[in-house]
Amino acid sequence: MPVVIPNYRITGRLGEGGMGVVYRAEHTLLHRPTAIKVLQGSLSANQDVVRRFFNEARAATAIRHPGIVEIYDFGIADDGSAFIVMELLDGQSLAERLARGPMSSMRAIQIAKQIAGALSAAHDAGIVHRDLKPDNVFLVPDPEVPGGERIKLLDFGIAKLAPEPGAMNHTRTGVLMGTPTYMAPEQCRGVHVDHRADLYSLGCILYECVCGRPPFAGEGVGDVLSSHIHEPPTPPRAFARVPPALEAVILRLLAKSPDDRPATAAQVIRELDIELPNTITGAATAVSARPRTVAPRWRSNAVLFVVPVVASAAIAITLGRVSSSRGPARAAADVAIDAPVRAVAIDAPVAVAAVPVVPDAVSVDAGPAMVEVAIDSAPSGATVLADGVELGRTPLRATLPAARVTVTFTISLAGYEESQLRMPGDHAIDTTVVLKQKRRAPSRPQAPAADPDRGVNPFQ
Repeated sequence: MPVVIPNYRITGRLGEGGMGVVYRAEHTLLHRPTAIKVLQGSLSANQDVVRRFFNEARAATAIRHPGIVEIYDFGIADDGSAFIVMELLDGQSLAERLARGPMSSMRAIQIAKQIAGALSAAHDAGIVHRDLKPDNVFLVPDPEVPGGERIKLLDFGIAKLAPEPGAMNHTRTGVLMGTPTYMAPEQCRGVHVDHRADLYSLGCILYECVCGRPPFAGEGVGDVLSSHIHEPPTPPRAFARVPPALEAVILRLLAKSPDDRPATAAQVIRELDIELPNTITGAATAVSARPRTVAPRWRSNAVLFVVPVVASAAIAITLGRVSSSRGPARAAADVAIDAPVRAVAIDAPVAVAAVPVVPDAVSVDAGPAMVEVAIDSAPSGATVLADGVELGRTPLRATLPAARVTVTFTISLAGYEESQLRMPGDHAIDTTVVLKQKRRAPSRPQAPAADPDRGVNPFQ
């Protein structure tokens, strides 16, 4: 039997963990949907646990920011259970998203900047989260933000609030609090932490977003803690295609000493804004997915040449030199050989004979410029077409030849309105499309069949 919370009606169960249950509920007067987190009865009798539980509510309400989950109420129910009432979120955790694999550098930067923005607001309020991890970052569809999703930071249960004058700080030195995979070295050592511990955790999350794995792992908790304290992280480019500037930001965030990390979350945002745009635009920014065997036929005035991947290297290299103005050329060694054909777009009017072949000036690293396409939808499972050619279903990751034309991507899913994106064909794409459900036409009541054996009764 669910706990009874005054002024709220429990409508379902959202989840259950070791500490309690989360219910879906509705305010009885406002009819506002909410989520109610209820602490287990045995834990509700532990004053220290209840204090940390309510610490989440106090910390979150002290921060007014769209990237922080909103708390509506908290207290003790009639049966003695501690509860927190918060906004009901519709989406998925970053941990669930990363279970599908790494994301492009562009998408990882968008998410990291949002997290840093929420952290900046928390730190300005004197609050250190201390348990930042993908499970505590929720992604909510929002077409108003880059990437189509807004982050919400959850679970400030072990957050450290700046104590008021004369108040005791209940955080004891030597007590480990946090999740080992994402804990800063000073947290692992059980010594004093400040806001820069959250920046280290952000570095761990950003590392996992682009590499598909956290910076440190081990057979046991002790191995992970020791690695955070003593071992340098493997550079991200050992696992993924990461722009050097982004790698530099990640490694600064993962510095062992807090003094060697960015000073503030706002500085992290500035570094991601200033250092990275030129390294992302038009470049392949993530581990390339296996290319489809048929490339889309771009609608343009360009001359389209289809060449076998195993054909003459001179032709492929020469075409790469002509298209090199569109962006960084992709190394020949990186071109997958599992596709029988490759489409290379060259600005018209050009004929094959007009393209000079100069063997002495050809670099073996040249190749046709490629772009990464990452398209997701909410809900997922939608079909994606590029100028009428099917690429696959969302979440979609593909590598396509660059083209200086506008490409129309069509995203469609049964029961939802079709959505279209018109994007430059020579830019990397990483976005989430929020699909709108189709409106159902109101059904018309059918008149009852006439009964020939009965007269018309006007009162029926």
